[in-house]
Amino acid sequence: MTRTQTRSATALALLATVSLTLAACADDSGGGSGGEGPVDLSFASLDQGSAWYSYAVSMGQAIEPALEDNSVVEVLTYAGSIGNPELVATGEADLATSFSAVTSWAVNGTEGTPFEGEAFDNLRVLVGGLDQYYFGPITPAGSGVDSLRQVVDEQIGADLVSQPRGSLGDAGTQLVLQAYGTSVDDVTSWGGSFEPTSTDVATNALRDGNADLWIQAITAGHPNITELAETSDIRILDIDDDAVAALEPLGLQAATLPGGTFTGQDEDVQLLGFTTTLIASADMPDDVAYAITEAVIDSADSLREANASMAGFDPATAWTAENTGGVDLHPGAEQYYQDAGLME
Repeated sequence: MTRTQTRSATALALLATVSLTLAACADDSGGGSGGEGPVDLSFASLDQGSAWYSYAVSMGQAIEPALEDNSVVEVLTYAGSIGNPELVATGEADLATSFSAVTSWAVNGTEGTPFEGEAFDNLRVLVGGLDQYYFGPITPAGSGVDSLRQVVDEQIGADLVSQPRGSLGDAGTQLVLQAYGTSVDDVTSWGGSFEPTSTDVATNALRDGNADLWIQAITAGHPNITELAETSDIRILDIDDDAVAALEPLGLQAATLPGGTFTGQDEDVQLLGFTTTLIASADMPDDVAYAITEAVIDSADSLREANASMAGFDPATAWTAENTGGVDLHPGAEQYYQDAGLME
């Protein structure tokens, strides 16, 4: 996907998507951490039904009382992992969920990714390692598709769905197909189709037999994938070694989804792996970044309770390069981790 396509998709999302304003959570004793007055923050996530939307709502509820009285965190139901870094870098959002590898692509303008040729080097990480994500293909058991390699070798006209434009689901689908030596255009030329759509629509399409493949970012406890596995017969397919090797230069590594993660998925599956990060611009005031980071870390227990896919979130490693994709911490966040004794 080109940068122009990403911008166009982001603009459409900005026009078409309704955002949610969280109810203020401050108690009667007054506001939270420093600043010169109330702060209005926009928090880019993904569409309702996605894990990221749930994360943003939960984190927003933790962040609001940590800021000055009457501060507001507005959760935006767009634009996904590819769109979110650009929204933050250009000042259209103050906070966003992103993936560690994708934020690194955005900061470095990595060749072979949607950010090639345009680096957003003002992006900074507040919190890393919020979860462990995987990326790979899901198919209904009756689709006749046993592997992506089979789709290519037999030129199967599969009906593909993905998450909306601007999400990793969309861009990642195309990168994975490229790693197998094919493309969306090839699949459609074989009689298949490709529809970027909402998480809920993609879920229903697989359940109802209206799609053959969904190449998707998933995590243990993901609400839609959990529901899909419990209400229909699906299979999660391997990403083979050759495809993994082709994607490693982009910072995507093999990761094993343990057997039993989802209903009916009894065996380990080799997929791609990365973590979710909370990002902001370097222009965010240090005291605001400090307060946000502190609020998220202090709320780790409640965040894990509210989001099953965050069960492995460990504040002690939230600042490490492994969990931030090697992207610099915001100075305010770094100061918090030092003050909290989590890093030297």
